Amino acid sequence: MTIFGSRQHERLRVEGEKLKRRILHLERFAAEPGARIALLYRLADNFGRRMFPHSLCSQRIGRYSGCVTGGCCQCRPDVFEYEKQILDLLPKRIDKSGYCPFFNPVKRTCGVYGVRPFACRIFYNSGASIHSCQNPSDETLQLFDGLKRHVEQVLGSYQGGYNPGEA
Repeated sequence: MTIFGSRQHERLRVEGEKLKRRILHLERFAAEPGARIALLYRLADNFGRRMFPHSLCSQRIGRYSGCVTGGCCQCRPDVFEYEKQILDLLPKRIDKSGYCPFFNPVKRTCGVYGVRPFACRIFYNSGASIHSCQNPSDETLQLFDGLKRHVEQVLGSYQGGYNPGEA
């Protein structure tokens, strides 16, 4: 692992622990389910803001800065029950491209950014190459797995990768 990568992995570990502690105490700050959902997403977005500057996503690639590959969107995003219900209501692209049904391949942006799933909010490439855009690091996978049971208490059961064709 490069020095660049090891620093990013350590930051991911530290920030992931902060996020987990905050999620564990969610009920103290928000009693109503809707308020807990809003706070959970706010915590995930704050985690993202702290991780973004230290991720490959923020690096300059050619003449572009920020994500230009869309590589992390070549998947079916992990969703929880509440998120699946919301996403099922939204227009989506159905094709065989392998991209998320909400990814705009022309603009290379998320079409549902404001209501994107929790997993999308906390995923950042902490590796040293674009390889980790489609292949999350072990640290990223461990972070999500460690948070999953706590997030289920707020968003309902984990549903796996979003599939618009499933009922």
